[in-house]
Amino acid sequence: MANLKVQRQTRRGRPPRVAVLIEASNAYARGLLKGIHRYVQEQGNWTIFLPEHGRGDPPLDALGRWDGDGAIVRIETPSIARAVEALRAARGMPVVDVSAAGLVPDLACVETDDAAIGELAARHFLERDFQHFAYLGDPRFRWSENRRRAFVDAIVAAGHDVHAYAGPEAAAEREDEAIEGWLVSLPKPLAVFTCYDVRGRQAIDACRRAGLAVPDAVAVLGVDDDELLCGLSSVPLSSVIPDAAGAGWQAAALLARLMRGERVEQRFWLLPPMGISAR
Repeated sequence: MANLKVQRQTRRGRPPRVAVLIEASNAYARGLLKGIHRYVQEQGNWTIFLPEHGRGDPPLDALGRWDGDGAIVRIETPSIARAVEALRAARGMPVVDVSAAGLVPDLACVETDDAAIGELAARHFLERDFQHFAYLGDPRFRWSENRRRAFVDAIVAAGHDVHAYAGPEAAAEREDEAIEGWLVSLPKPLAVFTCYDVRGRQAIDACRRAGLAVPDAVAVLGVDDDELLCGLSSVPLSSVIPDAAGAGWQAAALLARLMRGERVEQRFWLLPPMGISAR
């Protein structure tokens, strides 16, 4: 593993200036921000640049004009990756990635352990003696595929098959209909692991439309433990609890080391889930 070291040092006589490009549109992202905030309160005294944006849509022009000492970024699209690469090339500042996408291969990355999340979901269902299993993911995201592989491997190792959702054959706007038809077609009682809570709510809504009882006919488990989303579902959604705040704190601690010019041998920091919130 290549050493991670930065040549640029923070300017003396003022707090470090740190850009945080993480949207606040979902519970996991807000958990990251809480962890960064906790680090700054405990250890930091940073000046934070936190522009408002949605997922995958940061204000890249503002980032290009910003002059600071380091950044924590959720790099989930090629456009964000290009902007971060340009920033590093122009200013030589350290950047810590908090996405599983891996779009800038040589960056230090702090993420939740997707394999551990998938394995925990499998144990949760196996301990409840389910015989039929399914995975509802989103292949656009690497973290979803990582969770799928771990879940499938654990279920198959226990002697069962997993039905994985392949996506709608028609237009994307008909996906709700496709998910409903997919769930109806599978054997019952069925345990469905979904890649995150948004997908979990989609699964529960599809069951409601199809007249499938939750959790008697179909049990659904999400990820992120978004209390608002899980509570607003027509049937409360159980969910894996990721250590998002821990990941944010770890990312800030790592960036602090890099801004001091320390050499860091490790590239990936993976935080295991904290458990399951059963509703």
